[in-house]
Amino acid sequence: MHQALLSMYSFELLNVEDHFQLGNIGLTVVPSLSVAGTGRWNDFHTTMKVIAPDGTESVHQAHVGTWHFNIRDVKAGIDCRWRIVISFPEADKAQIPVGSIVYVSEADGLRLQGQQG
Repeated sequence: MHQALLSMYSFELLNVEDHFQLGNIGLTVVPSLSVAGTGRWNDFHTTMKVIAPDGTESVHQAHVGTWHFNIRDVKAGIDCRWRIVISFPEADKAQIPVGSIVYVSEADGLRLQGQQG
């Protein structure tokens, strides 16, 4: 992988704790992210760098979207019900194993924190 391409991903987004291969959605990773502070939200596609536990680095197309979780506990807040979920439409569990670290560009990282990038 070309070093200049990999170096543009400087914002550590998450550590993959679990993952699920979901039909037309692709590989969906856990944890999900908070929607708090993101303001008006629009789903988007981007690329993300993944560093696997063995040190292998790769870049994958990703979808960043909001999902609604049907939580029956009436005391559960909106942040439990609406989450930002990362999925990789063309990746599989072998390419992004549990324990991987996912990085995004600084602009995408700021966007996911609710700041302008």
